[in-house]
Amino acid sequence: MKQAITGAKIFSDHKLLDNKALLIDGENIIGIVNDNSIQDNFKIQKLNGGILSPGFIDLQVNGGGGKLFNNSPDKESLDEIIKAHQHFGTTSIMPTVISDSLNVLQRCTSTISNEINNNKSLLGVHIEGPFFNVKYRGVHQKQYINTINNDYLSLFESLQGFPVMLTLAPECISIKQLKHLKSLGFKILAGHTDASYDQLEEAIKYGLDGFTHLFNAMGQISAREPGVVGSALNFNNTAASIIVDLHHVHPSLIEMSYKQKPKGKLFFVSDSMATINHGEPSFELYDEVVSESNGRLINSEGKLAGSSITQIDAIKNAYSSCNIPLCDAIAMATSYPAEYLGVSDYLGSLKANYRADLAHFDIDFNVKNVWVAGKHLKQEAS
Repeated sequence: MKQAITGAKIFSDHKLLDNKALLIDGENIIGIVNDNSIQDNFKIQKLNGGILSPGFIDLQVNGGGGKLFNNSPDKESLDEIIKAHQHFGTTSIMPTVISDSLNVLQRCTSTISNEINNNKSLLGVHIEGPFFNVKYRGVHQKQYINTINNDYLSLFESLQGFPVMLTLAPECISIKQLKHLKSLGFKILAGHTDASYDQLEEAIKYGLDGFTHLFNAMGQISAREPGVVGSALNFNNTAASIIVDLHHVHPSLIEMSYKQKPKGKLFFVSDSMATINHGEPSFELYDEVVSESNGRLINSEGKLAGSSITQIDAIKNAYSSCNIPLCDAIAMATSYPAEYLGVSDYLGSLKANYRADLAHFDIDFNVKNVWVAGKHLKQEAS
């Protein structure tokens, strides 16, 4: 079916376009035309203002809809997690497996492998741990922190046909292991790490190309050692993700990071948990209760345990509280993560031949309409 969507500002090529229509044929975008130039064979949907943007892309999603992927690594839970995020305009996710037993990791990756061609919102898998520095394990349980062995390598070598992100502590693996992981096509990020500038510089030579949730669970800046934070901000050829819930990172540091990293090299992740689009403010992680308090998810030790936001919240917070221009904030949840993951040839932009994954939100950042591959999944009165 041919569709024409009008009535909203259209975010395309890093600009907000007025008086335009987005044309869709089946699953894909045809192009953008003047809204008075729509051919008669298009079904017109007129939105009541707001912004029409690419569907949001989130490369770190632990859960949603009352489900945590680690706790229930099956198709049904994966579907619920995806639906919970689609409700808020996130149309592509990397389900994230945090440090756990090898059995849990195997079950999670098996589910991804089985479902990768069955759900268009499923991008691949983000494996966060267990190859971490215990000093910066955060909420990851100490008993699951491990070193790479042949069992893990065999599993990793079996993961084919979809993107894999692996967050690890570079000081906890060898360069030989790093090179092997890179040869598998993995996107390798530093996180939960106390690596020095020199260690990171060396790791970047052999495949490290990103940093996970900048500022959190990593070595900080000091006068004589940049630490992981300073290194991430200094290495212009690497990307970094950041959680913009205004609890994990101070707004001024989010703004500073935006100014410091080259354009396209800083993107938003939610690091979201089971509470997304679910009425219960608590859930179980590692057999302990994690509860939401004043917008913060904390475990029994009082440590932050992921977030309760989605990408539309990150856009709103960045724009409203961190002095990040709206067009840049939208890009940090759409085209920039697509570029990092290597899917920017069909996702993250409103261009001809791109998949028609769309999010429509109003001036208060309420998501009103959502499309995935041209299918209208959510429709509210605008």
